Amino acid sequence: MIILNFLLASLISVTGFSPEFQPPSCGIGAETAGGGVRAFSMGGVSAGLADSNMVSGSNPAASAWAVNTGLAWGTKVRETNDLSWSGASSFPEVSMVFPLPLDLQFSALMSSRSRINIEDTITFIGGSGTEKWTGSSGESYLGFTSRVSEHLAFSLGGKCFFGSAMGDAVTAPTIPGQEISLGRSFRDDLSFSPSWGPVFGAFMNTRYFSAGMSIVTDRSGDLDISREYLDDTSAETTVRYSVPGEFSAGVSSQVHPRILVGLDFFARKALTILEQTTDEGSYLASGIEINPGYGFRLRGGFRAMDGLWRDGASRYSGGIGYLISGGRASFDIGASYETWGVDESETVVFASIRTSENWLGR
Repeated sequence: MIILNFLLASLISVTGFSPEFQPPSCGIGAETAGGGVRAFSMGGVSAGLADSNMVSGSNPAASAWAVNTGLAWGTKVRETNDLSWSGASSFPEVSMVFPLPLDLQFSALMSSRSRINIEDTITFIGGSGTEKWTGSSGESYLGFTSRVSEHLAFSLGGKCFFGSAMGDAVTAPTIPGQEISLGRSFRDDLSFSPSWGPVFGAFMNTRYFSAGMSIVTDRSGDLDISREYLDDTSAETTVRYSVPGEFSAGVSSQVHPRILVGLDFFARKALTILEQTTDEGSYLASGIEINPGYGFRLRGGFRAMDGLWRDGASRYSGGIGYLISGGRASFDIGASYETWGVDESETVVFASIRTSENWLGR
């Protein structure tokens, strides 16, 4: 990693960056887990939970038994000590399930991945300054699911990482009498080209018990770095970046005609982008959904994280859903409270609406 960083600095230094490019100290920013509001309200349970309404980011095969074409849209609002997210709504999460003949299904999902909002100090030989960074990253999924039997389904598709960030910098010389002033203002633009990686999922669905798993491979892309100075000069370069693979697995059980419980496990290798590393790690999630009748669904859950972007975090969540017109549409809302570190906490409200139509007449 030291050699890679040295080569990156050397490459940037010879392509016209003055002062040399310094990436945001937060890397790609504060991460967040994807998944619909149902999974969110149940602590993150999704990989082993059959869902006919939304595509699961943890395991797309979980929606294999959907009979209606459905479109769902949701967004989150956060209040947190993390300045990247505080008081801001996230990129909308959009999900589409499209059943096809021959027990096939097309699925698509797009959701936020991280957010950058930080002011860094720039230091270099002969000067210093500040740079204000803003930006975000997202993930999308496109793929097909095949129901090979009454109880078994497989999915195959691709997950894509993409994003951008912008940094406005002001620098000034700190050594009196230097011949060439390093003081200048400029704007750095970062653009992550889409990086695709295969996603394989499997799901077993029975009347009382379900289980599923999904694997995402490593995926790489180009990071384009460009700089514009106030005097209309510019500099640019391109380097490679990589997003590590992920593993998800889960089980759920209909312990009572009106009570569903589930358990999920997620693991990921270390993520190193923009010279910042997020440790490898995992999280374990558990959740419950109660059907009291009259179209309502009551949900609750808990998630514990080990490593990853919030080592030691504990999150409690709950929510309610309401089916409209017998399930043709629905409205769901959930809320969570998470704590980690010393006096670090976050409150999130997640709302989603869904509409569907049975085009195949099943």
